[in-house]
Formats: sequence, C-alpha cells, structure tokens
Amino acid sequence: MQHQENQIARRQCLTLIAGAAASTLAPEFCRAEIDKNSLRVAVSVETITGANINDGRAAYRVWIDAVERQTGRVVAEVVPGVFITSDELVRDVRQGTVQCYGVTALEYAKLVDLSDPDLLVLQDYLADGMEYVLLVHTSSPFKKIADLRGAQILSHLHRDMVLLPAWLDTMLAAGNLPAADRFFGGNTPQDKVNQVVLPVFFRRADGALLARRSWDTAVELNPQLGRDLRPLAVSPKVIPIAIAFRRNCNPIGRKNLVDSMVSLSTMIAGQQIAALYQSRQFVLRPASVMKGTLELVHQFERVSAQQARSRRGPS
Repeated sequence: MQHQENQIARRQCLTLIAGAAASTLAPEFCRAEIDKNSLRVAVSVETITGANINDGRAAYRVWIDAVERQTGRVVAEVVPGVFITSDELVRDVRQGTVQCYGVTALEYAKLVDLSDPDLLVLQDYLADGMEYVLLVHTSSPFKKIADLRGAQILSHLHRDMVLLPAWLDTMLAAGNLPAADRFFGGNTPQDKVNQVVLPVFFRRADGALLARRSWDTAVELNPQLGRDLRPLAVSPKVIPIAIAFRRNCNPIGRKNLVDSMVSLSTMIAGQQIAALYQSRQFVLRPASVMKGTLELVHQFERVSAQQARSRRGPS
C-alpha cells in the first residue's frame, strides 16, 4: 500500500492536463520564436486541486523546453503564471483574450456556448468517461444510501473528483434526501487514497469516496480491500477535465497546438511524464462526449438552486 501512496502522491503533485497544455505554450522567458498564428492559452487553477502549483509551473518549463527542441517554435502564448482562477478564465474566454483553455467540467459548462463543438483534447483515460464510487465495509449495516444519514465519510482530494459534489447532491436529491453537507455527519477530504480507504477497511470511518480508477489500483495492490469493501453506489460516467478551444479561433494556430499536444507521447520527455501520471497519450474527441457530464452539471445547478430556496424559506 505504501507503493500506492507514493504513486498517487506523485501523480497529484502535477496534473497531466496542465503539463500537456502548458508544454505547448510560450512563456515570457521563452527563447523560440512565437508563431504568428499562435493562440493564447490559460489553465484553470481548479484543474490542479490537491497539487502544488509551483511544482506545476516547474514541470511546465521542462515540457516547453522539450517542445522547443523538437519543433523549433512555440505554437501558443501562455497567460502569466500559467494557472488562473476560474473567474478570470471564464472572463478572459468570454472577452476573446484566451482561445485555448484547460478547464473543469463545471467551468466548461459556463463556456460551452463559446467553445468549438467539434474538438476537445482529453487524457486517454478520460476519453470514455470515469466513475466515482462510494465504498462501505461488507460487514456494515449500510444497504442503501439513505442508511448513511449521519455517517462519517472520507473523500479523495484530487482534481478528477471535481464533480463529486454534483453527483452526491443529485443522487441524494433523487432519493428526497438532504444535500451532502447536511446528510452526512462529516465528509473529510484526504490527499492519499490509503487515507480514504483504510479507515473504512479498519471500521474507523463509514464510507469512502474516490474514483473507480483509484479503487481498482488499490485492489490490485491489496486484494483484501476488494474482499472487505464493496461499492454502495457508483456514479454515471463523467469527464471532469478537458482542454477546449474557442469557436472560430485561428485554424492554423489551433492545428499547430493540437498537433503539439497529440505528439507529446512520441517525445521522450512526454513519454516519461505520461507514464508518471498513468496516462499514455492525449486524444481528440468532439464536444458531444460531454453531453452526459453537462446534464449532471445542469441537474446539480437546479438542485442547488432549489435547496437554496428551501433554506431561505418563503419570501
């Protein structure tokens, strides 16, 4: 299990999506000549939840150096600092000053009307969506979600978990149950998968929330976990993070940028980073793959608005 902790902690130190987008960008200190068709790029700080932003910026420099050496040019300009807040990113995309953006699904929902419907860049393991799981001990009395009222829950703090609140609140609302912050006795985020799973295994917590992908890795490393813990609920497949392009952006600049992203897996530096973060490559998909994810986000917005009205009471 220690190996797993090290593996996941290293993956958390930087998101691959930030590295991939940033690796094709042009910082102010860049030596290569900026292509006249280059796009301006920004990455939401929300895509590195649980990670060290300075580590991300440092890794960015490694990526950009590798791209420069291979191509002899820089195909995009990055905003200062690479990562910006969600509000800043949404504003800049709407104002047209950013044409390529790494975002969470929650941010993408605010920009979908301005985004190219024909193209997203995704990590390969996200291309077909991913699932969240709610685990309980096989010997626990919990048979359905309603049984967890007042329970102590642990959740994995990771960028891929950005849609966890949306899934929890919509699932609870479907059962006429309160929002997660009122339903559970506590929901404590933890940095490492072991810190989420093992307390449930040893009966010190009631439930664990994490990505199925992380759960599968944990069971592979320790099969006993798979025997003693079981999923009580599984989310629909979602795509939590994506790289999108603004509609009608420079087509030459977009092609150059996309080609650079996709070809990273052919570079030695790209292969090493991809292996470190357990992703083989980046793939292209139409924005239609986000349909189910956006439906969850919009349902979450409706549920949240209804809950807010209920808390305020009659006007």
